[in-house]
Amino acid sequence: MRRRALRRCALAVLALAACGDAPRAGEAAAPAATAVPPAPPAAPVDAVYRKGVAYLIAHQNMDGSWGSFASARVDEVYLGTNASYSAFGEATTGLCLMALLAPARESTEAAQAVEKGARYLFKKPPVLRATSDALYSVWTQIYVLEAASAVLREPRLKDFHSDARRSARKQIEVLGQIQGSEGGFGYYDFHFAGSHPTGSESCSFTTAAALLALDHAKAAGVEAPQDLLKDAQQSLARLRLGDGAYIYGVYAQNVPQRLFNNVKGSLGRSQVCNLALWRYQGGLKQDDLRAGLDNLFQYHPFIEMGKGRPIPHESWYFTAGYYFFFGHYYAAQVARELPAQQGRKYLDGLQSIMCRLQDPDGSWWDFPLYGYYKAYGTAFALLTLELAKP
Repeated sequence: MRRRALRRCALAVLALAACGDAPRAGEAAAPAATAVPPAPPAAPVDAVYRKGVAYLIAHQNMDGSWGSFASARVDEVYLGTNASYSAFGEATTGLCLMALLAPARESTEAAQAVEKGARYLFKKPPVLRATSDALYSVWTQIYVLEAASAVLREPRLKDFHSDARRSARKQIEVLGQIQGSEGGFGYYDFHFAGSHPTGSESCSFTTAAALLALDHAKAAGVEAPQDLLKDAQQSLARLRLGDGAYIYGVYAQNVPQRLFNNVKGSLGRSQVCNLALWRYQGGLKQDDLRAGLDNLFQYHPFIEMGKGRPIPHESWYFTAGYYFFFGHYYAAQVARELPAQQGRKYLDGLQSIMCRLQDPDGSWWDFPLYGYYKAYGTAFALLTLELAKP
């Protein structure tokens, strides 16, 4: 009964996103957007960064991983089976490992945490889909692949290169197995239980994140099949709208004017999608990258309203909290693609946002996902601050 109820909840979220385009009864009109100026951080950036690093080091599990399945909530997101815990946990561990690579060059404690995390992560077999309809494992493939590629670019971690390369190849193999029939990647497939997902719930931002992970793997010497890359690029390009927003998923292509496909509803996914099309020469120009960043700052209140809300897509423009820090991390990468002077103002703004939103314990979080949320949120924030350094 509980499994069916949670599955209905997940379907309801998709249905809400597919048909809703008005505020809920009794709610006032959405507030007007104002630009978010890059105000001076409330605390020195270096101190904020060190506090975040200390949080991750202090909260690493004994086995080298980060996060846990423990939850204080009565109901969580649809799980499928317990395999989803492994998917969330290993994706989180990949992100935390990435976030500590830079501080590990100077900190013995961070270096020890990195080695412990790498020893845990790259020895494990790939996480597979939990059920025919729950594919949270796509996030595992993306961020374990990202972590493996980052480790392969670190000469001082050469003892882990063999395991990292082997793990990267396995993650790419599994990505090929869960690629949707239309070329994209998603984390649900409720329509048909086949050996490959139908692709009807492939998401623009998941596909983009997968493409970027595959690009970083190639730079580290591990290549993916060209057909996989080509199909994913075409899937992503089809989801881009003329105003620079991205349709949430394939299932919503026929309702491009719904609020969640609006520029304000797309803020958390536009950056990663722009970056992926830019890297793969998908027809975007630097003006498109700048326009996406300008939208993020001008309409920032709308993505921030969703931060911390416990129910996905309940905020204005159906924004969900779980891509708040995700979106800012990729925004920092987009800013680094611009000429230095142009990108600097965006990086300063991102730096200020991260400093403003750090919790007193040194962590960051955007959505209460079991016991993984503070670890992955902190990792994304630290990676954003690292990219934003002059």
